[in-house]
Amino acid sequence: MAIQDLLTNIDFNQLILKGVISVALIVLGICLGKILTFGLKKLSQKLDLNKKIRGSFIDLFLVVIRWSIYLIFISLGLNQLEIPFLTNFFTSILITIPAFVGALILLTVGFAIAVYLREVVEDAEITGWDLISKIIFFFVLYVSGVYALKTALISFHENTTNMLIIVLTIVISTAIAFVIAKKSLKNPQ
Repeated sequence: MAIQDLLTNIDFNQLILKGVISVALIVLGICLGKILTFGLKKLSQKLDLNKKIRGSFIDLFLVVIRWSIYLIFISLGLNQLEIPFLTNFFTSILITIPAFVGALILLTVGFAIAVYLREVVEDAEITGWDLISKIIFFFVLYVSGVYALKTALISFHENTTNMLIIVLTIVISTAIAFVIAKKSLKNPQ
């Protein structure tokens, strides 16, 4: 009897309409993602970004953009069906995707600034410019990496993110100290 009561309470016309809207939103998202990716790829070719940035990095960026659009429209489609479990699942995914895109952008900007500052110091030919340019380069990379990591892990608790950054800082510092010590032992002056 319970199944019969459930079936009589369902409005099949409304369910079919929501299903059609859901499928239409997902198809629209797939088409929009492909069109936007194609346009961005053409723009990167027109700007000759392959000469400045590796093609694999551009492809990675385009894949992240395309899948972000796909997930947004899949979430919109699932919202139409009003299935709480699926809606909550995709909402949690949608929080992390923009965070990763933001982290990728922060890393790219940080790397560009680090390369620029390194070249400025090298062109100035200040006494000890080689060491200064390396320090500035790695410092800017480190700072942009920390902010990118904080952005990428925005869904984690702040203490967890901070502990991860501290551990990574210790590991990276130890590795750099090891490399410097190994070089100085190999080439004593």
